[in-house]
Amino acid sequence: MQDPPPAMPSPEIPRPAARRRRCLLLLALVAAVFGVDAFTSLSSAIAVLYVLVPLLAANLLPQRGVVALAALCGGLALLGYGIGHGLAAEPAATLRLAFSLVALAAASLLALRSIAARALQAEQARLLAASESRYRTIFETLAVGIWEHDFRPVQQALEGLRAAGVTDLPRYLAEHPDFVIATRRLVTVTDVNATALKLLGVPSKEKFFTHLSGFLPETDESFAQCLVALDAGQPHFTAEARLRAADGAAVDIIVALNFPPPGESLARVQASVLDVTERRRMQDMLAQMRAELDRAGRVAALGELAAAIAHEVNQPLAAIRAGADAARRWLSRAPPELAEARAALAEVGAAARHGGEVVRRIRRLLGRSEPELLPLDLAELVEEARQLVQRELQAAGIALQLELAPGLRLQGDRLLLHQLFVNLVTNALQAMQALPEGERRLRLRAEAVAGMAELRVEDSGPGFGAEGAAQAFDAFFSTRPGGMGLGLAVSRSIVEAHDGMIAIEPGPGGRLRLALPLAPPLAPPLAGA
Repeated sequence: MQDPPPAMPSPEIPRPAARRRRCLLLLALVAAVFGVDAFTSLSSAIAVLYVLVPLLAANLLPQRGVVALAALCGGLALLGYGIGHGLAAEPAATLRLAFSLVALAAASLLALRSIAARALQAEQARLLAASESRYRTIFETLAVGIWEHDFRPVQQALEGLRAAGVTDLPRYLAEHPDFVIATRRLVTVTDVNATALKLLGVPSKEKFFTHLSGFLPETDESFAQCLVALDAGQPHFTAEARLRAADGAAVDIIVALNFPPPGESLARVQASVLDVTERRRMQDMLAQMRAELDRAGRVAALGELAAAIAHEVNQPLAAIRAGADAARRWLSRAPPELAEARAALAEVGAAARHGGEVVRRIRRLLGRSEPELLPLDLAELVEEARQLVQRELQAAGIALQLELAPGLRLQGDRLLLHQLFVNLVTNALQAMQALPEGERRLRLRAEAVAGMAELRVEDSGPGFGAEGAAQAFDAFFSTRPGGMGLGLAVSRSIVEAHDGMIAIEPGPGGRLRLALPLAPPLAPPLAGA
């Protein structure tokens, strides 16, 4: 990790002993110039050498000291002029005196300006140092985690794509996940605050991750969205993500990045990170509680339904049993009472018809309408279903891999097919619960075969044996403790309602194959229309 830039150094101030020595040398210079000017017969403008005094004093004395020393030099110049020339001085000597005094005044003004400039520079340096100190204090003590990235290599990679002719960046990133992974590895972390260290369980800045890829898993989808935002010139980007702490634990966050205006450097892009792990845990717990309540409600409703069906069916069954017993008794007499037996059997027939009506009424009550079959884009269906289970995919650390032939359109009911894909993904996730996160894989492939869309769902779970594969679609059959055993049974009902086929291929690894009818091709537009 790079160190923060050092503060601007303050102007050098001489130590007291050195300052005294320089002042004494300066006074010696004044005395030497005065001696030569006043007590020698040199006709040159010796007094002009007094200009050195304020220029040298500017590095030693404050403004008042320079003014006083310049006044002393001016007075000595006049005194030297009087001693050397008296009242009958030649015009040339007077002119040299005037030139020396003007030069001394100009040098004094320059010295005063130099002192003022240095004072301003020192004040600016002090304010900058104070501002940097305040920034570092705020940076280090914020309750929000912050780290800075160097995004310049990312910018160069995106510019390379543009130069290569890529115009649809979201589509390119979706089709080339390796580019996203490689680009993420280019992002270096240049600074980090104490909250971020605590968030990811790192003891010091020196031991913090040097690259973004060190704590952002490859299954993360937010970085690709970040690249799109950066390429589009957006000033901000916010997303939810799941990080990997130093001990391997998952940390759920909301991250906000601020990008500089176009044309400015991306060397220090700040990310503000809010830990939402506890909130997500509470949400997941509430969702689990709701699921348990729903399951309990379904079980209770099933019990009530069973009781209602038993009550309705028991009545005609009891009548049938009573009628059959009566007919048997009438026929057992000697001679048999045929008329009574026929009457009893007629009651049996009436009870049987009543029982059929009861069953038909229950079927009408529980039955649903026929599926609404419409042309549907398979890729859109899968994406909509993926959004429904996105939270479960993230919780399992799985990125759903899609290999869909382009242009596939199904003839089906949108809601039922949503439920089908959600059931299949959920079943695969449950099958992989016992695996470590890094070994979980889930892929959905689709292609057109003989007028049908053939889909394959493959996961890295334990799979089914031959016997289990044959029973997997039976209602209430489950290999998972506590499972209802209805997911695959419902899936088969949905597929069969669409005149399709579904089957499990036995063997290691989950492999499920299904076929659904394709929508008829679109009719070509009429000529002249």
